[in-house]
Amino acid sequence: MCGISGILSFSSGLKVNYLQDVIQRQTKQLSHRGPDAEGYFIEDGIAMGHRRLSIIDLHNEANQPLFDSTGRYVIVFNGEIYNYQTLKQEIKGYPWQTTSDTEVILAAYQKWGADCLKFLNGMYAFAIWDRTKKELFIARDRLGVKPFYYNYNAKKFIFASEIRAILATGMVAKELNSEAIIDILSFQAVKTPRSIVSGIQQLPPGCCALLNKAGFSIKQYWSIVEKKPSSTFNLSFAETIEKTKLLFTEAVKSRMVADVPVSAFLSGGIDSSAIVGVMAGLSTQPIETYSIVFKEKKFDESKYARIIAEKYKTKHTELLLSPSKLLDELPAFFSSMDSPTTDGINTYIVSKLVAQAGGKVALSGLGGDELFGGYQGFKRHQQFNEWANPQLKTLSKLIIPLLPKNRQGNKIVDLISANQWNLSTFYNNSRAIFLQKEIKNLGLESKCQLPWLNLRDSKVTNYPLLSQYSIAELTNYTLDVLLKDTDQMSMASALEIREPFFDYHLIEFLLSVPDKFKYNPKISKSLLVKALGDVIPLEIINRPKKGFTFPWSNWLKTDLSDFCKEHINSLSKRDIFDKKVLFGLLTDFEKGKNGILWLHIWALVTIEAYLIKNNL
Repeated sequence: MCGISGILSFSSGLKVNYLQDVIQRQTKQLSHRGPDAEGYFIEDGIAMGHRRLSIIDLHNEANQPLFDSTGRYVIVFNGEIYNYQTLKQEIKGYPWQTTSDTEVILAAYQKWGADCLKFLNGMYAFAIWDRTKKELFIARDRLGVKPFYYNYNAKKFIFASEIRAILATGMVAKELNSEAIIDILSFQAVKTPRSIVSGIQQLPPGCCALLNKAGFSIKQYWSIVEKKPSSTFNLSFAETIEKTKLLFTEAVKSRMVADVPVSAFLSGGIDSSAIVGVMAGLSTQPIETYSIVFKEKKFDESKYARIIAEKYKTKHTELLLSPSKLLDELPAFFSSMDSPTTDGINTYIVSKLVAQAGGKVALSGLGGDELFGGYQGFKRHQQFNEWANPQLKTLSKLIIPLLPKNRQGNKIVDLISANQWNLSTFYNNSRAIFLQKEIKNLGLESKCQLPWLNLRDSKVTNYPLLSQYSIAELTNYTLDVLLKDTDQMSMASALEIREPFFDYHLIEFLLSVPDKFKYNPKISKSLLVKALGDVIPLEIINRPKKGFTFPWSNWLKTDLSDFCKEHINSLSKRDIFDKKVLFGLLTDFEKGKNGILWLHIWALVTIEAYLIKNNL
């Protein structure tokens, strides 16, 4: 895991001395991502920089930028290639200089060109400069685990792992993207491919691009919906269970490969317990595990984490988190925030704990709910499709006056009133913080933005209902909130997090599995539970689901109350929102009125904290 950056111009005559200054400013902004080494490649018209967190091949020879054996290609790479050892055996005759996965990418590109992406299994964002053809090849992994931001115009191309490194060049104006503000209020984070800064874009997941004198062209090399759905599924339930176990075990095993110790986050839920259980079965040494605990019993899951820790004899560490501790961490948390998010502080806290204990790599259970139907949204989506027909829609409008004036009632009214009933309508309603009419009430007007993946496409809707919702989750909330937060908040402490549930082989298979094999109303994530057998104890399987969350509603009304008021007041002085509505939201939240939740207030506070910190 590292930080990459670069600048390229075919026409503006950028000289070496100037480029050296610019690239050093960029990599300085990424120092937290890679404390182990710093490197540059600079020639007339191009500079590439790298900050390294050494995980595989700890020798200096594996530092980046790295050249291939011929000296023609040079790469900067952020991420891990989990199948690099297998792939290395398939590339015959290459004179290896290192034992790193970075060099395997170079060798694969030398052999197959852009088609090398078909062979890579991992999380990655990289750029390869062809010194002969004078062209730049860039790529991002299939699920978007690793970030890739860029600014492009006719004169220059700037890229980096983080927005702040692009702004550090001084070549991109700090102009706030108003559509990004609407994204945050609607869905907790800026939506791909936009960013919070006008002019800076995100390369979409599963995409690569080529830049040369002829221009800049993006190509999608993998799609989450490119495989045929379950109409072709021919496995029995027993065979499905066996293949799920095989693929999941292989995903965990491949993510344990490192030249440093690999630990795990342990919340005590099914997903993290499954990972720790499989890790323990694959390791000859005790696994190190980490948990956050609370005094508030309603949110504390420590007893479940301890069950797993004791069962697998892990080296378990608990961190007690109090409101005062959280308040102390907020300045550093907001400093770490490269893009505004309402989530992420949980990852920030636990990542800091692991890093302080000397850890460099940790496995996370992120993705289990999205793949195995762990959220309530999966069940509601099935119910929605049972009554989503014209006759029922007409009848449902009659119940609007009877609905309660709370958050749930407001959402139901919004869904019933929609012009079209489909996956996109339902999912956006399900995940929305502020509804569209509430955003308008704040003084913002949203433009119609086409999503990078259209949930109304038949390639999506031909999948089973549970898989449709998985696709919606993986390409929206998971991508733009969970993965983005995981990357920026773990890298703030130079910790690499690996997510076995995001192995694309596992995802492609599970999306093809029929609903009848996935869903059991009595057992959460029943397919995963059955696949792993007694790896997960019954106490974990039968426990009530809490999710890894903090007691925000209480904290925002008590210990964090002054912090919220200060930021709402500061935000009201900007020419963005209707001041009266803004203060009304805070008052309603404090009084528990009108279905205003803590997340509404925290979204606004987060936006202002980010704008202050980044002088936007």
